[in-house]
Amino acid sequence: MSAVLGKWDFIVAVALAAVAGYYLPADAPKDITTELIAFFSIQSAVILPAMIFTAGIMKPDGLELKDAQRYHKALKQQMQFWVVLLGLDFVAVVALIAGKAFGWEIEIAIPKVSKPLELSWVLPTILTFSGALAVLRTIPFVKGVLSLLDLNSDMTQKAISRRNKREEEERRSRATSETMSLPVGYGKVLEPGAD
Repeated sequence: MSAVLGKWDFIVAVALAAVAGYYLPADAPKDITTELIAFFSIQSAVILPAMIFTAGIMKPDGLELKDAQRYHKALKQQMQFWVVLLGLDFVAVVALIAGKAFGWEIEIAIPKVSKPLELSWVLPTILTFSGALAVLRTIPFVKGVLSLLDLNSDMTQKAISRRNKREEEERRSRATSETMSLPVGYGKVLEPGAD
């Protein structure tokens, strides 16, 4: 299901980038460059702690090798998702900064050609693609954070269950099945005045 959503996110981002590259004026993002940079910076600032949490979530406490391998695989996929999302934010910010630096106009003079090659559409197209994909991946990002919560809870419950089982086995092994021997004279009724 998530692979299908990932494909649709990509297709929508490509379509939006194509439309933006063809129809939008090259300097369309000019007036909102600062706001867009702030948005992508905030999104990056949210991703970084999730990456750090993902990297440190595995604890060897009570995990069996099979579980540890399964968790490692899932966490690696999650980390790759965070890295791609962070990369998309960086690409969008670089496109914004480059666009601002070039004044949203890029022309390349080609020798022996009278008219320069117009490439002003490139930066808005890159910005639209990376920005749209980063925004579309926000919902899976939230789902990923929730899955980390579930994973952490699952590992904790398994560790507690194994510890409780181990403690119970230790208690049983210490308990003896022998009959308790009572001290001599235990339960004897003493008569009044007797020492």
